[in-house]
Amino acid sequence: MIIHPRVLFVTNKDDFACDYLIYRFLHKQVPYLRLNSEDITEVSISFQPDNVEVLFDNIKYELSYVKSVYFRRAPTVFPPALNENDTPFINRERRDFFEGLYCSLDVKWINPVFATYRAERKLLQLNVAEKLGFYIPKTIVSNDPVKILNFVNLCNECIIKPISHGLQITNEGTYSIYTSEITSLDWLETDKLFESPVLIQEKISNYRDIRVTVVGDHVFAVEIEKNDPCSVDWRAPDIVKGYRIHQLPEYIIRQIYSLHRVLDLTYSAIDFILTPEGKYVFLETNPAGEWVWLEKELGLKISDAIIDELLI
Repeated sequence: MIIHPRVLFVTNKDDFACDYLIYRFLHKQVPYLRLNSEDITEVSISFQPDNVEVLFDNIKYELSYVKSVYFRRAPTVFPPALNENDTPFINRERRDFFEGLYCSLDVKWINPVFATYRAERKLLQLNVAEKLGFYIPKTIVSNDPVKILNFVNLCNECIIKPISHGLQITNEGTYSIYTSEITSLDWLETDKLFESPVLIQEKISNYRDIRVTVVGDHVFAVEIEKNDPCSVDWRAPDIVKGYRIHQLPEYIIRQIYSLHRVLDLTYSAIDFILTPEGKYVFLETNPAGEWVWLEKELGLKISDAIIDELLI
């Protein structure tokens, strides 16, 4: 049996948002293929410059028919190599294979692979956002403790957040590092550089957290109310949250469209703080951010918007 998939979903096996989207997609009766990075040892994949074939359960998928790709997860999760010593090399080969394969497809992307990687860089986001006229927090990223100390003393109240995604995987388990308020720097040693730069920002007065999910021209804005107004990160699991649809000003929507044009994005999830004075302060954007829980909480049509983009 041969299938000519119109849509390709690129992710890994534990991506529940992709599970949900595909469930919503099925009624369209459009042929599709989901490729998980873990499938590399279970699925036959063959690339030639004029065609890519995937063979799975005696079904052949010809990727030359693909018109659009939903890129959710980078190809970084793989089964272990047969020889543990070969794992670093084998996994580099696997990742480069998948990235090269995906980049060879002349299709519509939500979002392009390397545009996603580029847009995930928080320093770039802040640089672009400031140039586009967004309000951003005063920020320093440095490995110099003296400069960090001077910045914190100048701002008085500050937060610290990961430069990357903050997800940590150790032998003991998986956990997340959330944005935290800096309460003391008495421990700081000023005579040696940090092992890694750290991202420090002034603490912004918070009336509401605003989460904006953007899909093409569709903008879904939500207010997030926290049971602890002093908490600086609404994502922390111990925070009780409530949600309400929010109406963004037109000038913020225009700035969001400009941000997407510069970063070459169709989809992203953007976090703002709305101050008591009514100022929208840009924090960051996630080009592969989660959205399903907001659709379920408020009945937003985010999945419909993504599917419509894939089928244009």
